[in-house]
Amino acid sequence: MNVIKTIKVAGGTLRKVEHDSAATKTPMTFCVFTPPTQLPPPGGFQALYWLSGLTCNTDNFCQKASPAFEAAAAEGIALVIPDTSPRGAGVEGEDSSWDFGTGAGFYVDATKAPWSTNYNMFTYVTQELVALLEGADPEWRISHLKSISGHSMGGHGALTIAFKDPRAWCSVSALAPICDPLATHCAWGQKALNGYLEGGVASEEAKRYSATALLSASAKGVLAEQLVEVLVDQGADDEFVATQLCPAALEAAAAAAELPLRLRTHDGYDHSYFFIASFIADHVRFAAAALRRTHVAIAEAQAAATAAAALAAAEGPESASQPIECNAMVAFAPNEPLRLETVLVAAPKAGEVRVRVIANALCHTDVYTWSGQDPEGLFPSILGHEAGAFVESVGPGVTSLKVGDHVVPGYTPQCASSQCVFCMSPKTNLCPAIRSTQGQGVMPDGTSRFTLKSDGSTIYHFMGCSTFCEYTVLAEMSCAKINPAMPLEKACLFGCGVSTGLGAVINTTKVHAGATVAVFGLGAVGLAVIQAAKMVGASRIIAVDINEDKFIAATAFGATDCVNSLKLPQGQAIAGHIVKMTKWGVDFSFDCTGNVEVMRAALECAHRGWGMSCVIGVAASGQEIKTRPFQLVTGRKWVGTAFGGWKTRADVPRLVDKHLAGELPVDAYITHTLKGVGATNEAFAVLKGGKCLRCVVVY
Repeated sequence: MNVIKTIKVAGGTLRKVEHDSAATKTPMTFCVFTPPTQLPPPGGFQALYWLSGLTCNTDNFCQKASPAFEAAAAEGIALVIPDTSPRGAGVEGEDSSWDFGTGAGFYVDATKAPWSTNYNMFTYVTQELVALLEGADPEWRISHLKSISGHSMGGHGALTIAFKDPRAWCSVSALAPICDPLATHCAWGQKALNGYLEGGVASEEAKRYSATALLSASAKGVLAEQLVEVLVDQGADDEFVATQLCPAALEAAAAAAELPLRLRTHDGYDHSYFFIASFIADHVRFAAAALRRTHVAIAEAQAAATAAAALAAAEGPESASQPIECNAMVAFAPNEPLRLETVLVAAPKAGEVRVRVIANALCHTDVYTWSGQDPEGLFPSILGHEAGAFVESVGPGVTSLKVGDHVVPGYTPQCASSQCVFCMSPKTNLCPAIRSTQGQGVMPDGTSRFTLKSDGSTIYHFMGCSTFCEYTVLAEMSCAKINPAMPLEKACLFGCGVSTGLGAVINTTKVHAGATVAVFGLGAVGLAVIQAAKMVGASRIIAVDINEDKFIAATAFGATDCVNSLKLPQGQAIAGHIVKMTKWGVDFSFDCTGNVEVMRAALECAHRGWGMSCVIGVAASGQEIKTRPFQLVTGRKWVGTAFGGWKTRADVPRLVDKHLAGELPVDAYITHTLKGVGATNEAFAVLKGGKCLRCVVVY
């Protein structure tokens, strides 16, 4: 395959690709759109395949249906646009008419000579193209999870392809499709099937290329088990609706087959690309919802298998009452490389669970403590706090968790006791139930669950989590039980940084629609602030950093302006620059750097009279913030946030559910992935390199 053209569209990338086809024995071209992302998904992009109509090539849809790309970018899915026929096959008569031959392959495999050598578009789309894309370059590789749609002849192709092999497609939809090419008044269908197939429309083979015939031959309810529902849009003023398209025949056949068909008729619309452009976004969203639904079902099945394995392990020799021997990365002293050690992880005590850590995302807080700047930092210890895990065993008195449950550890516990004024208050998430022992590097009973195998010495816990270890012990109140459909290598993102940035906007400052926002520091936390500000409808989002390489990601997440604070006009400070940009300052500002001078600048660029500035970044030990009291007297408010104000056990599961529903994409935060707990030092180096948002280490 050869990428012959690449352009940016809707923040994503559109590639035009050429290759030699085995199915058509000619060169073929297709286009692939991939949505904006920092890192392609490991299994490839979920995709909607689009089949175009008569006379079209790969360019028509790309140039005339821009709402499709905007919707695909928003939904995070790819688009695949193949050609409508072979070109230059040399078959006599292939260029003689607009509705047969070149540009009119009808998505069939021809059986009549001379067309059978080259005109095999059914095999090309369903087998050759799918295989090519599933094995393509990782930057634009397409997943096995796919949906299909099309217009007119392409709508016919999409429906017949999906009805013949419903297990291969997550959904099917169509705009103004040719529903019954066997009908005598369907001149397009009659010409195509009589020309391409031995025996023509009277053959058994022809019935395989009619959506209406396929439905009529289908057992009741069978297609609905896989495809759930079919979406079809039709223009009421389409000049071909009665003669060529026949949607009423499809509607009747779908009812008989007990396949839910949502047939929408739109007054005033014809058969043109104006019609496609008006409704294509609905079809992209329809496909994206089906892709998510299928992905969740697969993940739930995998989670059930994982839980079964965990239960089996718990019933084996290493039961809940026995210590587990495993690998951990241990910090023995500040700024010294972590050491891969064999440790013993004790059984959980009352109110505790032992979990198997599956994935861990490295956070700057881990680096902060390892560097020696954390006044509560203890050595030797097992760092790590942004993880996804499942419960291996439970201690006495645990009621909210069981073996096999998927959890995100929380460094901000939630005891949820009716006697806890903090947990009962909607104003805070700072439950103090185990805060004192957590700060001392031990479990609530004052002891550690970690010992070094080599000499039996004690290892301290970190933030109540210690997830740089294949197993760890957590307080029950520190575990957010999440939907098992959520992949744990993504769930870990909700354990700290991303949640903190989102919550700073949604909970702490309550940014409102139309507000202006400034964000200082464009790491994962800063980008999460930008993402949340865009979600709530902020009108202007100013992203500030000294590394301009980060501006691309900031813009993709929703920033409207990017400012390098080291490249301002001479004599101008960043606070004054932002005030000048906005006249009076921004409604909300956020420090995501941990630098006290930046914290001051963030406050002083806030709007006179009502501006609010939120401190998110953690400053080094002993650092103090300062400003002139006049800044506060004139109406600015200075606030801070821990974990974005989220209550761990109640709110993290809701954030995960929002992601699974497609409302809160987080994949773009994962810029690097490493394998094995022993790769944690490499993850430190990657994070400090300045090009990483989150490096996830999968154990």
